Amino acid sequence: MNRIKLNSYAKINLFLDVINKREDGYHNIKSVMQRVDLYDKLQIFENKSGVELSCDNHKIPVDERNTCHKAATLIKEKFNINTGIKIAIKKTIPSGAGLAGGSSNAATVITGLNELWNLGMTSQEMQELGVKVGADVAFCLKGGTCLCEGLGDIITELNPFMWENILIIKPSYSISTPLAYNTLKEDEHNRYIDNKILNYINSSDYYNTCLSVANTLELAAFRLQPKITLIKDDLKSTGAISSLMTGSGSAVFGFYNDKFSIMKAYEILSKKYKRIFICKTVNK
Repeated sequence: MNRIKLNSYAKINLFLDVINKREDGYHNIKSVMQRVDLYDKLQIFENKSGVELSCDNHKIPVDERNTCHKAATLIKEKFNINTGIKIAIKKTIPSGAGLAGGSSNAATVITGLNELWNLGMTSQEMQELGVKVGADVAFCLKGGTCLCEGLGDIITELNPFMWENILIIKPSYSISTPLAYNTLKEDEHNRYIDNKILNYINSSDYYNTCLSVANTLELAAFRLQPKITLIKDDLKSTGAISSLMTGSGSAVFGFYNDKFSIMKAYEILSKKYKRIFICKTVNK
């Protein structure tokens, strides 16, 4: 039986500014996304027919609602493939966190099926297919450090941002992405026009990159879940040089200077938060 095993990596938003609301109800954004080494494990098997999913987290849907199911179905239709596929997902990336777990899983399925079935899709063709599943899928296919604009589907590769000691905390609650965007006020758009994070990334000034992280959607999240401010405070009080909510939340990350600092913070904060992860950036 043909099969393939792949890791499916999470992302964090180093920067996220909401530019405006479109006529179709979605929002244009300007964001810097970064792959990190927090990942799910996927196994993809050939099967007799159809698309079959399994997941070790019973809260994750394994039907047509799942991004992996959508991606596999699109590929089968595009290439008129009759062979079935089975996808087994072992989750580590928390859902409802702003870490792109679902988008990353879909991107991994696209990459995996392209290899498994020798489809010969280019990076551009895979991204065009991925956008039909979700806007973040395009970045998850690209990886590394990227500027993402439009709906998040216009990708520009940047110099790699490298940081070894990142602590991610996912609280017990999640935040609805549509609700977060719709809670944002119009006068809160284009909040970070003067932010210099792109300059710091391009000059490989990693420390000032960490100090320049920003996310407009924190304003909405603080209204919906005020306790997120406490997570940021906890990270900073244990030595993080900066902290930020990723995406529309509810996960928050902090940058630490060294291994000793992050291990000390982990020891303290793991007593308060059940889902807490030490990770680093992943670049090509």
